[in-house]
This record gives sequence, C-alpha cells and structure tokens, in this order.
Amino acid sequence: MYCYNRIISTVKTCFPEIESNKVVFEPEFFKYCFYDDLPYVFFPVFWKLLELALTGKVKNNGLTDRIFEFMENMAKSDEAVRNLMAVEMLEPLFSLDGDVYMKVVTHYLKPETLNIHKKQQPYFLSPCEESW
Repeated sequence: MYCYNRIISTVKTCFPEIESNKVVFEPEFFKYCFYDDLPYVFFPVFWKLLELALTGKVKNNGLTDRIFEFMENMAKSDEAVRNLMAVEMLEPLFSLDGDVYMKVVTHYLKPETLNIHKKQQPYFLSPCEESW
C-alpha cells in the first residue's frame, strides 16, 4: 500500500527507467516530471512507459508486470492514492485502441484495479463500444 505523500519516491523506486532514462523518452516528457514532488506530474511519463510496454516497443515483460502491480498496490492504498490512480491511470484506458483496451482489461488489470475500473465504466464510452 502506498501513501499519497510518498508516491513520487515510490514511483522512482518502482520505475528507475523513468529517472535513469533507460527507456528513451522525448525531452518534453521530463520537463515537469517530479517537479516540486507533486504526484500527478509523473503521469505523462508513466503513460509513455505504459504505451511502450503495451506496444512492444520496450521488450521487457517485467516492466509490464511492474506497471500493473504498481496500479494494484495503488488500488489497495488510501483514498487519495486510489483517487489519483482512478483519474490519472484508469480513466485514460478509455482512450486506448479497442484491442489494446480489451487486452489490458482482460489480461493485465488485477482484481482491485479492475473493480475500480468497472465502477468508472458507466461514465465513459468504452473503446469497444460503437460511438453514436
């Protein structure tokens, strides 16, 4: 379980790729990352990392597992961390390509994370649903 006030240090520990630049990111992804230790500013970098892992541009199954384990631990944390995860990590799932979305929901999201995501579904159009 994570504490909202320590989420940035947790991210740095769980994902050394972000700070060490082991994964190549465009410079703008780092412009505000970790600025003033505000927890929401790392999410553009995190989403780029997730995109690279899901599309196979980073050949590291351990990274994909760490990302979804991190999300699950956030889902089991205090309310502020759960809310942060729901807004910054789960809501963007609805913007994924339909096939990638289904892969994430059926194969990667762990029980607590999936439970939170299911509660969001009535408020968003799933990528698998036809738009009007």
